[in-house]
Amino acid sequence: MYKGLELSAAEELVLRELDGAGAEYVRLTHAAAETMELCRGIGAEYGAAHCKNLLLTDKHGRRFFLLMMEPEKPYRTSEVSRKLGSTRLSFASEEQLMSVLGLTPGSVSVLGLLNPCARAAYREGRLALAVDGELLKRERICVHPNINTATLVMNTGELFDLLQKEGIVPVIADI
Repeated sequence: MYKGLELSAAEELVLRELDGAGAEYVRLTHAAAETMELCRGIGAEYGAAHCKNLLLTDKHGRRFFLLMMEPEKPYRTSEVSRKLGSTRLSFASEEQLMSVLGLTPGSVSVLGLLNPCARAAYREGRLALAVDGELLKRERICVHPNINTATLVMNTGELFDLLQKEGIVPVIADI
């Protein structure tokens, strides 16, 4: 439970949603971890690790994909674009990241999909969640609760079940 903790509004929203759904998680605090290198090792004592979270956009900036993939896998624009059936994808700008997910660079997380702006973009068909199939084989996963000074260790299946209950169905792709 988050009660009694000093939290940002972004993190409180996430924890309220998770607690309301009865989701189990372990909350870890740490120095700002805004890169995969800085995330390395966080959650390892629970048998979990972070994944890459990339907000991608088509060349017109009208369609977005939140891509979750294994941290060691390289991101290859042409391959990912082809597998997601999109025109050439590129990294979203800082402004797009804020307007679509309500997040800042270094705090991108699948839990950003719980933010009101992301829910709206998803409902409108402007945002999709794309997940590397390898991630679904993990028992546990580490995710930022919309800030990069904390990490939640969660059961991978439970996380995706929660998202599906919220109407967020991932596109599974072998990246």
